[in-house]
Amino acid sequence: MAAILVQGSVKAAKILTGLFLHPALAASALLFLEYGSPTAVSRLIELGLAKHVGIHRLKVALRVLLGLGLGRALNRVQNLRASNHWSLASRGGWRWAEEIAVVTGGCHGIGKATVLGLVQKGVRVAVLDVADLPPDLVRLPTVFHWKCDITSPDAVHDAADQIRDRLGHPSILINNAGLAHYDSILDLPPAKLDRLFAVNALSHWHTVRAFLPTMVLRDKGHIVTVASVASFVALPQAVDYSASKAAALAFHEGLACEIRNVYRSPGVLTTVVHPSFVNTNMTAPAKQRIEARSGPMLEPRDVADAIVKQIGSRRGAQLIVPPSSAWLSGLRGFPNWLQETVRDMAAKGA
Repeated sequence: MAAILVQGSVKAAKILTGLFLHPALAASALLFLEYGSPTAVSRLIELGLAKHVGIHRLKVALRVLLGLGLGRALNRVQNLRASNHWSLASRGGWRWAEEIAVVTGGCHGIGKATVLGLVQKGVRVAVLDVADLPPDLVRLPTVFHWKCDITSPDAVHDAADQIRDRLGHPSILINNAGLAHYDSILDLPPAKLDRLFAVNALSHWHTVRAFLPTMVLRDKGHIVTVASVASFVALPQAVDYSASKAAALAFHEGLACEIRNVYRSPGVLTTVVHPSFVNTNMTAPAKQRIEARSGPMLEPRDVADAIVKQIGSRRGAQLIVPPSSAWLSGLRGFPNWLQETVRDMAAKGA
């Protein structure tokens, strides 16, 4: 409940901040005070706060808000540029009916919803999963399945060769497969820990090594890393999951930097996605506890729609789903006492 109240307060604060820091509103108010009808300005001032603070102070406050609003807008533009190899432009050369995507863990949950979204765009999709392809995906002629343990470099290499032989060179890679446990640090068996890190983080090395070289040669591609809001804040009794998702985020950041500075391939885009709790088989064992603490969970399609939309934009990005959870990305910049307060709130709901 405390987490719900915090999220609600943060959402309300963001709405008010967006209102007060909207450059157009501040600029319009300033123009009205400077050039509006003196009679109308006088009447408005008599009705509002300005009659207590004075017209001069009101103008100063509006100039400050305008400056802050312009700075906020510029910051957003810079964030968009930074996530897109310092460009605001969409990359050309994408023809969805000719594109091939690889989706790990595409048989269920977010992965399956993403496969369906890509198919609707006309993209052919190769699913890498240890599970069997569900019947509704089997019926789709543009979905192909390779039973593959993505924690094995050899298995990924073999599947990649078969995909290239049968379909061609993939231009989209979505590292979606994931595991979660609900054990404390002391109760988690080492074998489960090793397997989770292998799926949630180390597998990204294997798939990227298999598919990135051709993307670099063609200077065209899009690699999507599905991380989590747990990348920003460790969850009690899921420390292994949180740590693996933090590793996935670090992998994304390093990959983007290498593509830009080492391989010099700005046409190869990278996106990292941070969903909040999603209603999947992975969260099913803790569904009641999660929803009692944080409210209704997202559905897989909520995350998949954001992924497919970002791919369709032909730009890289950092996505936080839902956007109201974006404040968690700044947690590391909070004072220590506030960071620990947020973690304790999560622990009390665990």
